[in-house]
Amino acid sequence: MTIRQFGLFLLLVLGGVACVSAADQSASEVVEFSEAETRLWLTDQLAAVTGKTKFTYSFDKTGTYERGFSDRIEFLVDDLHDDGTKSASLQFLTGERNVPVPPAPNTDVNPVLKIYLQGDVYEMNRLTDQDGGARERWRYFQRRIKFALADTATVTPTSIEFGGKSYAGHEVRFAPYVNDPRRQLFEKFADKQYVVVVSDELPGYLYKIMTMVPNQDGGEALIQEVVQLTKIEAL
Repeated sequence: MTIRQFGLFLLLVLGGVACVSAADQSASEVVEFSEAETRLWLTDQLAAVTGKTKFTYSFDKTGTYERGFSDRIEFLVDDLHDDGTKSASLQFLTGERNVPVPPAPNTDVNPVLKIYLQGDVYEMNRLTDQDGGARERWRYFQRRIKFALADTATVTPTSIEFGGKSYAGHEVRFAPYVNDPRRQLFEKFADKQYVVVVSDELPGYLYKIMTMVPNQDGGEALIQEVVQLTKIEAL
């Protein structure tokens, strides 16, 4: 799956993109993407990968709301093709937390962000539906993320320091539930903030994901999760 196919797929998953017939124009010609959407979904995320490579990310969950944990994510590019795509696989967390992800034989996507966001909306459903009466609420959270990336997310240039080198990058920030008309249904978590840091120059593209639910009474965050690139290894 190419990055444009993946981006359109993800936008469909995150709330839907209007469909048009082949007699009209293609979806890529009709849909206008925001800078945030373009940065996160519609660029070749593996362009800077020039050989077989393993990317290791740390995953740390902290906060006062419930018990945290630390784990890891491993993204492996195991072959490069003449058309610029790569063969890749992903181990997203380990043991009981592992999320099965099928390998991709032809891709230009680092899937870590997509898998993280899918898990994030499931977690939001769990946290806000203690009695089990709204099991499909995660779909609502998906749509709110899609709308935030399209309409309210900010993109700011930043510098990334990794492995003794400096890379030009961009920081994407969004808060999909702050102005949500239904926030009273999940008020404790409605001020949740998302930060994603990416760089065209950095092999693997994705540098960091951070989400944080602030404590409305002040002090340490209720929940904070950080996915951070820690190692790039040539294979």
